[in-house]
Amino acid sequence: MRYGTFGKNSIESCHPFLRQNNWKTRNLVVAGNFNLTNVDELFDLLVSIGQHPKEKSDTVTVLEKIGHYLDVENDRIVDKYKALGYSKQEITEKIIENLNVGEILRNSAQDWDGGYAMAGLIGHGDAFVLRDPNGIRPAFIYEDDEIVVVASERPVIQTAFNLQADQIREIKPGHAAIIRKDGTLLEEEVTPPAPRKS
Repeated sequence: MRYGTFGKNSIESCHPFLRQNNWKTRNLVVAGNFNLTNVDELFDLLVSIGQHPKEKSDTVTVLEKIGHYLDVENDRIVDKYKALGYSKQEITEKIIENLNVGEILRNSAQDWDGGYAMAGLIGHGDAFVLRDPNGIRPAFIYEDDEIVVVASERPVIQTAFNLQADQIREIKPGHAAIIRKDGTLLEEEVTPPAPRKS
């Protein structure tokens, strides 16, 4: 668990934050190092699309915004394969195969203002780490044929895995490292990189 980054330091404010659903491809866990400066605006955006978030904090706002677009992406895939005559169980497998995590994050992060390096896990096994376009919050990544690890500091990874500095790379500002359930690692631009402010 991580301490609350917004508001009071209570159990309700601790990371990770969880958005639960009976459909595994709609479950979402988010945790990270972030501080969004336009929480009021983001809260109002959620209300304008029909949501009623339980509180006004950057963590809840981030979770619900990503969750909304996760639902939209699920619905898109369901509609496509339902029209093609697939069964509900077959459609769940099609969602897992075709879920576009990069697109979910692009839609979610459009209005975010601030610094963030956040990690998320979707219930069927896809994961992501997303970094702000100004590179305010650091994020370093290492991968081999067994693991993918991300941390906010390169030396932590070096020490834990007995690596050299040049074996670890920085996730580019505005990019997301997306780890698919099958272990495939992609790095996609989510928001256009902006001037560095790290």
